[in-house]
Amino acid sequence: MPTDTTPRPTRAADFALRGLAWSLGLFGLLRIPWIEGHVVLPLITWQALQAGRLFGAAALPVDATLACSGADAIALCLGAILAYPVRWRNRVAGAAGGLVLILFLNTLRIGTLGRAAGSPALFGALHLYVWPAALTLAIAGYVFAWMHIAETQPAAAAETTVQPWRRFVVLTIVFVLLFAAVSPLYLESAAVLALASFIARAAAATLGAAGVSAHAAANVLWTPRGGFVVTQECITTPLIPVYLAAVCAYAATWRRLVPGVLATLPLFTALGVLRLLVVALPDAGTSPLFFVHAFYQLLLAAVVVAAAALWGHGRTVLPWWHGGKTALGRGLAGAIVGVLFVWLLGGAYTRAIAYQPRGPLDDPQGALALLPSFQVGLYLALSVAALAAARWRGFLIGLAALGVTQAVGLAALHAFTTYPDLALHVRDVRAWAVAGPVLIFAMVVHVAAPRR
Repeated sequence: MPTDTTPRPTRAADFALRGLAWSLGLFGLLRIPWIEGHVVLPLITWQALQAGRLFGAAALPVDATLACSGADAIALCLGAILAYPVRWRNRVAGAAGGLVLILFLNTLRIGTLGRAAGSPALFGALHLYVWPAALTLAIAGYVFAWMHIAETQPAAAAETTVQPWRRFVVLTIVFVLLFAAVSPLYLESAAVLALASFIARAAAATLGAAGVSAHAAANVLWTPRGGFVVTQECITTPLIPVYLAAVCAYAATWRRLVPGVLATLPLFTALGVLRLLVVALPDAGTSPLFFVHAFYQLLLAAVVVAAAALWGHGRTVLPWWHGGKTALGRGLAGAIVGVLFVWLLGGAYTRAIAYQPRGPLDDPQGALALLPSFQVGLYLALSVAALAAARWRGFLIGLAALGVTQAVGLAALHAFTTYPDLALHVRDVRAWAVAGPVLIFAMVVHVAAPRR
């Protein structure tokens, strides 16, 4: 009776999904304007120069543009190789070989097209049919040959099972890069603006049902405090790619994956409405706009602290009065410690760490002003929530490293004020506000792991 129940189709589907994610992420990365201008375009120029040396001057002038870079082929080839479940040493070597092969073939392509430029019929045949087919066959042959070689190595089986958290980290990086690369599409989208108008109307209706005078006109929410414009940028949060990465990494079957992906739109629409409801909060020394702008940053921090508490103490059903021994108790304790630091010591810490030789930076939403104290508060919250015992040495080293990154980062922002192209988007500041302390805390835990 057959007993081999290894889910081969599931692994194949997992590889296809990760391959698609890698390819889309690499494609998006290569489409980032800075990458195109400083990496892809110089690479095209270099290939055209080498093609001229190999084949001589073109029969007619040929313009080598970004479309001639082979970026699409690179993204597909490297995506398939990096997604294949073998040792990372083999993946990196295979990706390097694939990159060299594509650059070599693309150089030959540019050179032959230049020589054929004097014959429109030959040029069209080479450009539209011969070279696309040749590149496709060459890349497919290389990828399949590399897979065959990688599978024959004894260590290949050790990497066939990838831990969900590793998939989550990789997919998060890929999806966030893709999210940033395609930002011009959704930041100027009429459909996304229509969704913003719907969110404004839903928030107005919710506030009205709660007895707060509010109405919406197009994508503007009007309350007694004034008007609040809801733009595409307001509802396209970096939490979206993080959520999708978590769904793709932890959904074990398609029956879980598909509903999780389909829930993205209603979930973040509801969060967008909830974010706008913050305008109804009473004044407490801080403008409601501050909490509206920082809503997703604060939400992500809360989720991270809760996840750290569950990781450190597990899902427990002990009563809440057992206090710090439960994940719930430690999570709440961490959140309280973090909030108290920001509230009581945040201002003094920020003034001590933020060196301003050229005056304050442009910070209309207050994201940079919040960053130093918020990061320390989050680091404290993670430490209290996750660590079962005090590790003062590692904790203090991590805290010092966080302070150094803040001082250096803020000093660099001041130095880069004369370079408008290097200005950080407020979205990037808020993302780093959470990512910085999380990464440093993860390093502290990793170094201390053998002593656990």
